[in-house]
Amino acid sequence: DLIFLAQKREIRVTVATSTRAGIAAGLAVMGGILVAGPVGAALGGAVGTAMAVKMSKNVVSLKQLLDQTPRNKRGGVVRVFQEALREEFVETIQKNPELRLLMGGGTIIGVVRYMVDKDIIQNEQLEKIDGILSKIA
Repeated sequence: DLIFLAQKREIRVTVATSTRAGIAAGLAVMGGILVAGPVGAALGGAVGTAMAVKMSKNVVSLKQLLDQTPRNKRGGVVRVFQEALREEFVETIQKNPELRLLMGGGTIIGVVRYMVDKDIIQNEQLEKIDGILSKIA
């Protein structure tokens, strides 16, 4: 049925977007820690959270989907969510270029530059990070 297919698509988009947002936020924290220790973790966390919020603006949450679904069909939505989460985890670990770059010995600076090139991090966000970190370091 079309409603189920639309929900399945929304779930996959939600899982993929939340994964990308989590990776970006985690890398921002990691970069902050590498440059400035505990203070950098706090600053990286703030920047990473802002990035994640911006990335997740058009996401339909699982709660919203469940609220819109009749009680007798909610189990199907949860199963699709679990399947999408499992698939996204495997794909993220195996195919994510940022994680492969980092795990392959790339530096955090190289990963951040890659993310800027791919518009995962916007240039103005990078300028803010540079400004904050230059004051600390």
